[in-house]
Parts: sequence; structure tokens; C-alpha cells
Amino acid sequence: MPQTNKARTSGGSAGEVSGPECGEPPPARAGEADQSDPVIVKSPSDPKKYRYIELSNGLKALLISDLTQSESNREPVAKEEEDSDISYKMSYIISQSAAALCISVGSFSDPADLPGLAHFLEHMVFMGSEKYPAENGFDAFLKKHGGSDNASTDCERTIFKFDVQRKYLREALDRWVQFFIGPLMIPDAVDREVEAVDSEYQMAQPLDSNRKEMLFGGLAKAGHPMSKFFWGNAQTLKNEPREKNIDTYERLREFWRRYYSAHYMTLAVQSKETLDNLEEWVRAICIKIPNNGQPRADFSDLQDPFDTPDFNKLYRVVPVRKIHALTISWALPPQDKHYRVKPLHYISWLIGHEGAGSVLSLLRKKCWALALFGGNSESGFDQNTTYSIFSVSITLSDEGFQNFFQVIHIVFQYLKMLQSVGPQQRIYEEIQKIEANEFHYQEQMEPIEFVANICENMQLFPKEDFLRGDQLMFEYNPEVISAPLTLLTPATANILLLSPEHDGRCPLNEKWFGTQYSVEGNPPPQRIWEKCGFVFRDPPVKLLLISQKDKKKFILFIRKNMKLKENTKY
Repeated sequence: MPQTNKARTSGGSAGEVSGPECGEPPPARAGEADQSDPVIVKSPSDPKKYRYIELSNGLKALLISDLTQSESNREPVAKEEEDSDISYKMSYIISQSAAALCISVGSFSDPADLPGLAHFLEHMVFMGSEKYPAENGFDAFLKKHGGSDNASTDCERTIFKFDVQRKYLREALDRWVQFFIGPLMIPDAVDREVEAVDSEYQMAQPLDSNRKEMLFGGLAKAGHPMSKFFWGNAQTLKNEPREKNIDTYERLREFWRRYYSAHYMTLAVQSKETLDNLEEWVRAICIKIPNNGQPRADFSDLQDPFDTPDFNKLYRVVPVRKIHALTISWALPPQDKHYRVKPLHYISWLIGHEGAGSVLSLLRKKCWALALFGGNSESGFDQNTTYSIFSVSITLSDEGFQNFFQVIHIVFQYLKMLQSVGPQQRIYEEIQKIEANEFHYQEQMEPIEFVANICENMQLFPKEDFLRGDQLMFEYNPEVISAPLTLLTPATANILLLSPEHDGRCPLNEKWFGTQYSVEGNPPPQRIWEKCGFVFRDPPVKLLLISQKDKKKFILFIRKNMKLKENTKY
């Protein structure tokens, strides 16, 4: 999905922040000062303190205080040894203050006649504000004070983030929030930023992952937002609008007024400040973000976007990289509401297992595959309110490419075996323990990445699960796991086969990225089975999960599961 990597130099002075502003006062709190929120569940190894607040304009914020290490008391680290140098740098990074804001609007909300508008607005809001009009003043301020910023636009969410040295957080926060209070978005900057968006589009074109997404998204039903061109470029944001007399600038401001509303926003701020200080700053600064009172965009009624004849076919694709790759995908009902069970995570553990009895171990023995990934990336492309994707991606050897039908057959047979056996509570609980251990002993993340992750979690989970909702498996429910597992069948699969061998044999071109491809009807399941002989013949006699010393190795012993058999039926 589109992401802005901002590294601009200043076009104006950085100026000084104004004095304290009149914001809404914090509510009276009984008990000790700097009180954390007892409802929020955190890792036992997490020393930070958390407080959740809601402003009267609807904005929700999580304040994060990390007072475990004093920057002023940090001793100099000797630079003679490389390890010491790395430790010094990591200590400096972790000591940064950071903030991130997630808005529940993304490229799904692009108007049909202006593809890429949400991504374009993500760029334009940073071009100065009414309070700080210097066009690149915020970037210059961050650069001067050891900070950075970035932004990304996904299908249904947009995230902005920055970090800076602790003593400049208050001023940086004020400058940054002005982009959501009163951005200038001056008309003179439109053409320049269109070129920046177009440059990102040009840089994205050689990446096979982006090319696959565009081809895949184009298979959605007409009228579903997944079929839109999310990136935007000079053609969609400048040339065509001029030909059609569309005022891109005015439409941009309309989009901002409609969707950049405080009640769509979740904010996370982390610093080595007290919670009381952070709350005072956030309330004073963020209360001025407008609330338009309108309901947020909702696409949850647009179910089954890939229930089309075009989806269940074999697509041969010419990749940019010299690689053979096979991806088998299924479009499932949205799974985000099942975050406490995480059915796709359970299935992906089994599919992605690399030990004895696994798909990859068999393919490697036959010298057909180099790597395998199974699951859902949890990006907006793979999981949103209209569908969830489950895919099995395999990097093939030359011989594996020649036998790709047999590779597909092995994957299908493994899935059939999992369906026959059904969910296993013992396996689920072992995975659950591994994830719980990782959560319990988690390492400190860079603040800018941590707050970006948390502000998005705030859009997805209740308050008690802000810090753990995307990691832990809370409860075993075989019915919830079986529901998507039973849908992983040959009849509903989409197959993408990438290989340089397809060059010159693919007459079709994807519209936006120019990907060369051809389409073949998927052979009926019986034909696939007739073409191959290796199957997972029997359900596993023994399923055993044990933890290695690193607590991460997943060992699944499946006996009597890889035998020769002809003409197996699904």
C-alpha cells in the first residue's frame, strides 16, 4: 500500500512555539498523582505506564510514560567496541519521544473520479499550517532536533508518526497537530506534491509485491473499492482532472473536511515525561481538532468481493525479479472480529511449519521449494472489513516450477488432512503459550514504531487489549477455526504463478503497473489429482508439539502422512 517516506529539507524557518493554550482541563483524579490506567493490560516486563483519555471533541489518546531511564544521567559509552557503539545508538533511539495518529479513513474512500486522493491528502497536510505557515517548517524542526516523521495510507486507515528529542516534544506535538487543525494546503503546492506522489508510484512499479497486489485487486467485483488504483499518480491527480475540469484542490479540501475529524482519530504519545504532563499537553493542543459529527466510512456491507469467475483461475505472471514463485490465495469472510481466537494464525502455524511432516519439508526433499509462507499479513490489503485473505506463498526451484501442479496438489492435500483432523486444542494451547511467552518477555521497541502500532490497535480492540490484542491468542474455539479452514478448497482458490519463463507468453497487461500476465481456467480438482501422485494419505496418527530452548521452534510430528497414492479425490 502507498507509504510516504518523508525526508525533505526546510523551505522556511522553524519559529518558536507559542505559549500554553487553553485546552480542556483534565478530570479530577482520586489518589496519587501520575496514576496509570488499571484496565489496560500490559506485559509484565513492560516498565512503561499508560493512561487512556477521551477528549470532548471525540479524539481518543493513549499516553505512555517511560521514566525507567534518565537521559541526563546516561553515562557515555565507549566507542572502541562495535557492540558498545550499537548499544549506545539503540539507547539513544529508545530514549526518543514519539507520537502517532491513526485516522479511520483510507484509500477505500477515494472518489471514483480521483484515484489516489487519500494518499495525496496524506502528503498535502504537511505543507504548512495556519499557525506555522512555513511549507517545510515541521521537517526542518525535526531535522534540527534529531527527529523524523513518516506517514502511510492503507485501505481503511491512515497513520502519521514522528519522533524527536524529549525536550522538544511539546513544541513538536503542537506543530504536528496543526496539520489536523488548520492545514494550509496552498494551491501552489498541489503540482509539486502531485509529482512527489507520482515519484512514489514510479519507485513502486519495479516491486513484484506491489504488482501482485494491483493485479489481485483488479479481480474484485466492479464497484468494490479494492478494484481502485490506490497509489495515485500524475495522470489521475493532475492530467485527467484538468481534462475533465475537476478542481483537485477543492476536492482535496472537501476530503479533509469530511474525513479528518477528531472522532475518527486515535493518538498515542510516548515520552520520558509524567502521565500528568502528557495529558495536559494533549488536552491543550488536540482539543482544537474539529469534529464534523458525521458517521465514519463503512464498507462492511460489501462482502464477498472476489466471488467472481475471474478470481478462481490460474494467472501466469512475468515478474521483475528472476524468481519462480507460487501463491495460492483464498478470499474469506472478514476475520478481525475473531481476534481473541485468531483462526488464521492457528492455520498459518501449521501451514508454515518447517519440521518433519510439513509441506515444506516434503518439497525440500524433492528439491522443489526454497521457502514457504502461509497466512495473512494483517495489512489493509489482506484484512479489512470486507474480506480476509489467506495465502500460501512458495518460492520454487527450477525443478519445482516444472512441477508446480504437483506442488499445488501437495498443499491442497495437506489442507484436506487438516480439515479431516479438525482443530487440535493441544496444538492451539502450545501456540498460545509461545505467543504468551513472547508477550511476557518482549523487548523494547523504537518509540516511533511502538506508538504507530498502538494507535492502530486502538481502532481495532477494546481498551484492555490495546497492547495485546494483536499478539495473544485468548481462547480456543474449534468452530471459529473450522469456519475458514473448511473454505480452503481447490474450487475457491486463486493461483498466481510468477516466472521469467513466462516472458513472451503473456499477452495481457495490468493497467497501472504494466504487469504482463495470462489467464487460464483452473483445472477441476480431479484433473489436478490425476496429474500428481504424492498425497498426505492418512490423518496424522500423532500430533505432538514441543518447545525448543528458544521457545519458538514448532515441532509437529506427523506419521504416515506422505505416501504414494494415485488418483486421490478431494
